[in-house]
Amino acid sequence: MSLEKDLATARINFDNWAIELVQGTLFSMTSRIVKESPVDTGRFRNNWFASIGRPITGTTEKVDRTGASAINRAGKIVEALDKGETFYLANNLPYAQRLEYGYSDQAPAGMLRVNVERVRAAMPKT
Repeated sequence: MSLEKDLATARINFDNWAIELVQGTLFSMTSRIVKESPVDTGRFRNNWFASIGRPITGTTEKVDRTGASAINRAGKIVEALDKGETFYLANNLPYAQRLEYGYSDQAPAGMLRVNVERVRAAMPKT
């Protein structure tokens, strides 16, 4: 095998590794956000929507106290994510911002900000 072919293989493997690392990180973070979301009826948990390229602006009336539906939807989006694309996670319910900023005793520090910070803190410093 030539050095040139070895380098091409290494590049492909590195690209795949990087994409898988980003996908895994996003899925883990999204899952935690959903699971740490306050739950009353389950509507808030089910209104987390992942997307690529632009945020989803709608909502759903469906409830899911476990958050499994939102996590499964996000998993499909994360799997489709490719390098150079932008991932979005949105919850468009009118009370989402209040919950993020401590309105619920179930998540006094919010869900989104604390999990984004966890990921940021776990990344190596350059």
